[in-house]
Amino acid sequence: MLLYETEDSGFANSVIDELQRAGIDSYRTGGALPGGSTFTICIHIRNPGDFQKANEILVQQGAAIDVPPRISLSSIIVAATLGAVVITLMVLGVWK
Repeated sequence: MLLYETEDSGFANSVIDELQRAGIDSYRTGGALPGGSTFTICIHIRNPGDFQKANEILVQQGAAIDVPPRISLSSIIVAATLGAVVITLMVLGVWK
């Protein structure tokens, strides 16, 4: 199971070492991605049940954390208001 991708070989080695110290069976693969992009190292774990603990170790080692984008409430209100105005104008025949 893929755990993480990185271009940093030293980081990948340190993560693999920490995973093995924690008793998590892991390995790495690597190579250039299609299209001639940069060399990428993939860190894998064999047991999906180890994913949460492996992810914690990964973060402790300094891995980048993916944070999903957030839409603010004010942006939602503005978008809804603009949508309502457009629909009203279309219904009234002002905007065709």
